[in-house]
This record gives sequence, structure tokens and C-alpha cells, in this order.
Amino acid sequence: MNNESQIHQVEITIEEAKKHINKMNALIRLSRNKDYKEIFLDGFFTQHAIHQVLLKADPGQQSPEQQADILREIDAIGSLRMHLHAVIAQGRQMEGSLPEHEQAKEELLAEDAA
Repeated sequence: MNNESQIHQVEITIEEAKKHINKMNALIRLSRNKDYKEIFLDGFFTQHAIHQVLLKADPGQQSPEQQADILREIDAIGSLRMHLHAVIAQGRQMEGSLPEHEQAKEELLAEDAA
């Protein structure tokens, strides 16, 4: 692979890293918003989750269809929570590797100039 294509590849990697970091930062800002906390953290991830768990044990909610619906709700809560954690984890990982990619780009540019 020649220097020009290596530089291009590193630039793409840097842009992708910046996208993940920006997404992470957006989620962090959002999570500090009081409305987000009320609707998602306290509402969906806490109260709604508790409600679904209680419904699962409710004698009036024991038909296979009702139980399946409840499990889908619980799975949806977990899936969204995992997605949000993944956004943060990817952003942190990219934050750590971005300086290395930028350094590699500088080295490739220096080689190209020489």
C-alpha cells in the first residue's frame, strides 16, 4: 500500500473515531438534561422496568401472550440500555485511540514530504 492510500485510510479512521466521540459526547450531554433523567432514567429504565417485572408475576397476566408481551418489553428496555452503554464504550475507545491515529497520519505525511 502506498503512502497516499495509507494516509487516506488513516484519515477515514480518524473521521470515524471523531463521529463516535461526538456521538458519545452528545449522549453525555443528553444524560445530564433533567428531562432526559425524568423520562428515561427514572421513567423508562426504572419505573417502567419495575412495572414490567411486577406484571410478569401478576396472576392476571399469566397467559402465554401476556407473558410474551411483558418479556418483549423487558428485552426492549435492556436492548436500549445496552445500546446507550455501547455508544459510551465506543466513544471512550475511540477517544483513547484518536491520538495514535493522528500521530500515524503525521508520520505518513512527513514520510511523503521527504
